[in-house]
Formats: sequence, structure tokens, C-alpha cells
Amino acid sequence: MKYEFQDPDGNVVEIDMPMRDAPSIGSIIERDGVRLTRVPSLSVQVDPATNRSQYPYVSQVLPRNLAGCKTAKGGKPIVESKRHEREIMSRHGYVKD
Repeated sequence: MKYEFQDPDGNVVEIDMPMRDAPSIGSIIERDGVRLTRVPSLSVQVDPATNRSQYPYVSQVLPRNLAGCKTAKGGKPIVESKRHEREIMSRHGYVKD
């Protein structure tokens, strides 16, 4: 992922690094002998459609061939939406952790 840093002259520099290695905003790193300050990446745009929801998903914990659910390979239930999930939970007396 690309992260933005600002050099002492005010220029913005993009550095590609894994998320686990990215310093906090405001942190200072040294790269090629230049001190760079991590700044918020304002140019990053997130498409809301890519992070809309986690549905549908195949449940690994609900019983196989559960009434009210389509099934995947091996009879594992497919939860279609949040509403469907709530309906299944109430119908069968389950509680979501």
C-alpha cells in the first residue's frame, strides 16, 4: 500500500510498504538520508461498494442443512444478508457473539 510522507521542503513523497510496517501519522522516518514525516493520505479514495458488507457468506458454525438457508457444498448454510442472519438467529434460538 502507498503511504504519503512530507520532506523538509514540503514535497509529498509516496512510499510503498506493507500495512504492518506503516508508521503512525506524524511519525518521522529516514529514507535515503532524508527525514520524512508521515502525513494523512488525502488522495486515497475508497469505493464504498468494495466495503459495503460481509454478506453473503457461508457459515462455518451453524448446523448443516439449516432450515431457511440455501446451502453450499457439504450442506453449510449461506447467510444472504444481515436481515436474513437476524431471522435465522431468532427462528432457531441462536445468539450472535
